[in-house]
This record gives sequence, structure tokens and C-alpha cells, in this order.
Amino acid sequence: MRNKLLLLTPLLLSLAPLAQAADDCSRFDKMLPKGPETPSIGSVCDTIAPEWGGLRQDMADNGFYAQVQLLTNLTYDVAGNWKNEPNYVGQRLTTGNALSADVTYDLARLGLGEGAQLRLGAMYAYNNFKGNGQDGHVAISDLSVYQPLFDNRVILHYGYSAWLTHFYGLYLGSSTASSALGPTSVMLSQAGLTSLKPSPGMDIRFQSEDQRWYDHIGVARSQSSDGLLADSKYNTYGLRWQVPNAGTLLINEIGYRVNAGASERMTWLRGGSVYNKTPYFDYNTEQDKDETWSHYLAATHQLSQPDASLPFRGWYIDGKTNYSPEDRNVFTQDASLTLFSIGPFDSRPMDMLSFGLAWNKFSQDAKDYFERHGSSAESYSATASTAYTLRVSNGIYWTNQLAWTHHPSVTPKEDDAWNLLTQIVINL
Repeated sequence: MRNKLLLLTPLLLSLAPLAQAADDCSRFDKMLPKGPETPSIGSVCDTIAPEWGGLRQDMADNGFYAQVQLLTNLTYDVAGNWKNEPNYVGQRLTTGNALSADVTYDLARLGLGEGAQLRLGAMYAYNNFKGNGQDGHVAISDLSVYQPLFDNRVILHYGYSAWLTHFYGLYLGSSTASSALGPTSVMLSQAGLTSLKPSPGMDIRFQSEDQRWYDHIGVARSQSSDGLLADSKYNTYGLRWQVPNAGTLLINEIGYRVNAGASERMTWLRGGSVYNKTPYFDYNTEQDKDETWSHYLAATHQLSQPDASLPFRGWYIDGKTNYSPEDRNVFTQDASLTLFSIGPFDSRPMDMLSFGLAWNKFSQDAKDYFERHGSSAESYSATASTAYTLRVSNGIYWTNQLAWTHHPSVTPKEDDAWNLLTQIVINL
């Protein structure tokens, strides 16, 4: 995952593709990177220069496509709980900067079938909150093959990828609950799915004839149980086959998805489980256990559709819940509910407004462990947030959000946080 602090910009980009421009820049859309549930760019038309002065067409004639995304953000706890060594995002002015580039190649030209694609991604990311794992190294972010079979009834994907982005729809309606707690509080990340630096693996998706029902199975090398920062250091340049304290994980997600259309509202229901054969520290015995696991359920539904010409516009509701065993996980249960609107005003059809509530239960076993070793610890965290994403112009989005978090740190105990965040995303 390219850590975007669970902001809503990726959701807006994926759910609200632009209407086709007069010069039909959408002809390049079939060459966009495939695989992630929430792509970083929804349409080539929604970039600053869709044609790249004719270069994109020259590349397409030879089977290639390229895109670049720049992201920068600032987060600060306006309650003033400043510390030299921060325990949560925003406690000290937190800056994040990322530059990512993706190149795809049409593998149908080599006989692998219509829609088959080779993807190569590279990224640079730096964040001064070290728990985010963004250490300022240029790294490979993806090197994989996407291969549809049997008229898209079966889709194979294999290589190096950040597998968290291929399941669950991480950004889809997410609140800012994990902004203060950091990205490892995302329970599928905690369960081992790689989210920043990629790992080797493969997934296979079986789809119904109408492409609505699916069973999505993946197997991959886990993220290190030493944590996101350690995993990023172990896998500095993104292509390590093995890293310390990282075994093999299996994930299976079953879902039903309908995209917004002229006569249909968007609906996405999904649930899944992860089993990870990696040593995880047991807070009771203070020894490693051989594995961990996690379960999740999520649902997103479009409540209104005020404009038939732009069917993605309207109010949506999104809910999620997760569970992991508390003897070997700091974050053991969570639930979130988000109400958001795409195109909240007729004059701003590509903006987005959201309101979110989230609750995250901390492990009692971990709390007891910290207290046995002289540290105070909380039992849970609760967050309320609001955010607005403004489409400044073609390919430029500006998000501002305010999130109140009660218990923003597991340990030690901290006062409530009022995190104010501003972020700019530029798509080239």
C-alpha cells in the first residue's frame, strides 16, 4: 500500500471516472495498471496532460503505458500535544511525500490473451513518523503479471505486489481512524499482508458469468512480524524473496460487487479470512507462536443517485469490522461506519464529503504485558472524523480533514488528539 493515511482521494478516483473527453483520452484506460481493488488513477482523462504531447499514443502503439503520481501531506495535532519522540501520527508535525511511477505492457502482443498485462512500478516515499515505514529509499513497488482467462471468469495475478491493495478495498470509504494509530493498526496489515514494500505471491479470482460474484484467493510471503518499519528496512529495494520473521500467508475473500450504472446503484459486500504461518510474539507466554489469523466483513452501498448522467454521484454508506486473536496482536477488534457523498453539490460533481466513526479495541493481553513491564496502556481507541476532497483541476485533488481521536496511542497513555491533515495528489 502506498500509505495515504486512509484518505478518501483514492476512493474518489476509482468510483468517479470522468466522462469521456471529446478527444477520447479514455482510449488509454484499458492499459491502466490492473489488480488493486482501488486504483490510484481511475481514468487517463483525469490526469494533468492526458496525451503527454502525443507520447502516450506513441507508447500505446508499441503496447506501453506510463503514469506518475505525486503526493504530499501534512498532519498536526492542533490540541498541541507536541513531543520530540512522537507516539502517534500528528503528535509532532508529520510530513509525508511520495512519488510513484507505473509502466504497463500489453502481453496480448506476446500471445498471453486479451487483457494480459505486465506491470512495473517504482516509488519513493518518506514520512517523518518512522512507524509508517516510509524510509526515503527508491524501491520497486510492483513487478507482476495480470492474466485474465476464460472470458474473465478466472483471473491470475502473480509476481511482486503489495497484496493488501488487492483485497478488501482498503481505501473504500475508510475513516481516518488509523491516522493517529499508524498504518499497522489496519488489521490485514497486522495479519501480514504487505502494504508498502511488495512481496512475492499470486492470487486467483473466480468470477460468475455476470462478473458480480467472486471468490478471491491469494498466497504470498508475509510482511515481517517485526513490524512495518522493520519490514521496510529488510526489503529496502522491494525485491527480496525472503525477510526475517516472515512466512507464508493465505487469504480468501468472497464477495458481491455491482458498479454504479444508469439503472443500478453501487453495492459491494465482502468477507474474508487470513491465515499466516509466521512467528508472532505471544503477550501471555512472552514466546513466539507459530501463526496468526484474522477475519473481516465489509459492506459499501450507494444510498442515492441524483444524476443519471453521472451515476456514481450520491450518498454512500460503508461499514467494516475485523477480528484477530488478542494473545498475539495489539489490535484485536475494530468497527467503522462512514457516510460519504461523491458530488455533494451540483456545481462540484467530482468533489467528495465524508463523515466517519471508528472504534478500535486494543488487546487486553498486550495491555497486561505492557503494564507488567512498567508502561501504561489503553484498552481502546475511538475516532470521529470529517473530510472534504476538492477536485482543483484535471488530475489535482486537495483533501482536508479533521479527526478527533480518544486514546490516540496504545502505550503510553496520551491526551485526546485533534489531527488536522491537508494533502495534495497530482496525477500526471
